[in-house]
Amino acid sequence: MIYVTVDSIGKESVTKHQPFLNDDQNDTLLFEKLREHILTHYPNPEHIGCPAPEILKKLIDTPRAVGLSDLNDLHIFKCAECTRALMELRKQREQVEQNAPEV
Repeated sequence: MIYVTVDSIGKESVTKHQPFLNDDQNDTLLFEKLREHILTHYPNPEHIGCPAPEILKKLIDTPRAVGLSDLNDLHIFKCAECTRALMELRKQREQVEQNAPEV
């Protein structure tokens, strides 16, 4: 089990900075900036330590079914290649959802 603690500064401190002041409830801007940072600062062209493509797909399709050990702990947060793969998988999922007939 993983426990995450938030210090007294927390999100309130982040939202005091102009770019994040108007972020939505899902922290979309924050996650976009995190993605940009990973893509810029953590290249991994050899895919060292990357989870299997099936695991990344499962993370997109059924995130609760994927554990940290499946993701090699927090590897995806320090790997541009995994980030790119996840972006592509999300894009593919959105295209399928858009083309699916309404029930």
